[in-house]
Amino acid sequence: MILRLLGQLEHSSILAARWDALVQSTAESGMMQTLAWSDFKRRQGLICLHMGLFEQGLETQSEETLVGGTIFYVAPSTTGDGILFAPEGPVLPWHDPLRAAEGLRLIMDAAYAYARQHRIIALRIEPRLSPPLNRILREFNKAPFDLIPKETLCVDLNQSESAIMQGMKPKGRYNIKLAQRHGVRITQTYDPGEVERFYSVVLQASHRDNFALEPLPFFNNLAQSLFPHHQARFLFADHEGDTLGAMILITCGARATYLYGGITNHKRTLMAGYALQWEAMLAAKAAGCSQYDFYGYDPFQASCHEYSRFSQFKSRFGGEVVRLIGAQEYFFLDCLADAFIKIANRIDSTQASQPGQTRIGSTQHA
Repeated sequence: MILRLLGQLEHSSILAARWDALVQSTAESGMMQTLAWSDFKRRQGLICLHMGLFEQGLETQSEETLVGGTIFYVAPSTTGDGILFAPEGPVLPWHDPLRAAEGLRLIMDAAYAYARQHRIIALRIEPRLSPPLNRILREFNKAPFDLIPKETLCVDLNQSESAIMQGMKPKGRYNIKLAQRHGVRITQTYDPGEVERFYSVVLQASHRDNFALEPLPFFNNLAQSLFPHHQARFLFADHEGDTLGAMILITCGARATYLYGGITNHKRTLMAGYALQWEAMLAAKAAGCSQYDFYGYDPFQASCHEYSRFSQFKSRFGGEVVRLIGAQEYFFLDCLADAFIKIANRIDSTQASQPGQTRIGSTQHA
C-alpha cells in the first residue's frame, strides 16, 4: 500500500469518480469526504488536504487500485495551533484490520510531515464506527467535541412504504395523512437559486425555536457546491401559494441525511414538517438509499441536550438509534511543544520592558 497526495481533483477525471465511488460504498464514511463537500469547504476558506491510498492490482503489476485515503480540512492559521480534521474519515477498509491499520499509519505519517511544515498540532478523525473503540485507534484520545452527531436516529428504507409508515408512532402517521388531506404539496429542486426561499423559512424557525443558524452565505456555498452534482437538494412544502416548510436532503451512497430544515409560523396546524420528512424518505428510497439519517438525536430527550427540542419530533417517524465512537484526536507532541513555546515567547515579548523576564528558548533547549 502506498500513499499519494491527490491535490484538487477535477470532477470530470477518472480518479475523482473513483474517489467518490469509494466514499459512497464505504459505510464508515459519508458526504463530508466527497469532492463536492471539499469544494464547499474551500468556498468557506478552509484548506483541503487530499490523500489517496493505493494497492497494486492482483492481476497486473502495472495497475493500481484506489483503496482508501482521506480529505483533511484545516483553517489557515499563523498562530501555530491548527488542527487537521477529517469528518466521516478516513476512508479505510475497516473490515480488514491489518490493511486498515497499514493505511491509517501511512495517513498519520503524511499528516505529521504536513504538520511540521504548516504549524499543525493535531489531527482529528471521525469515521462512522460503532463502539467499542477499534484497537487500530488506540493511540487516539476522545476529542473534546464531535464533528458529526455521536447519536442519531435512522430509518430503514429497505422496507416497503407501508412498512416504513407502520413503523412510525401513531402521531407521526396521523400528521402525515393530515397534511395530505389538507392539500400540502411537496416539491424538490436542485436549483441553488432557491437558497433565499429556503433561508427565509429556516430563519423563521430559528427565531421561534431559539436555535443557532448559519448565515445565508453558508447555505449559498453549500448549494453551489453540492446541488450541481445532485448530492443535495431542497424540498419545499406549499399550500395554496404559501411556503410552509423547507429542508435540505443529502444523499451519499446508501445513506440519506436530513441536514437542515424548518417550518414557518404560518398554518402550522397543517403539519407541513411531517409531510416534508415523509416525502424526503420516499425521495431517498427512490434514489437507492437504504438508510434515512435524522442527523442528531437524543433518545432520552434531556433538556440539556443540543438536539432535545427536535428529538420528540424525530422520534415520531420510528427508526433505530445509532451510536458512533465520536471524534478522536491525536496530538503531534513536538509540534504542540513548538506552538507552546512560540505562544510563550509572544507573551514574553510584550513584557520585555519588565526586569527579570527571561525569554523561552527553542525546543532544542527545552
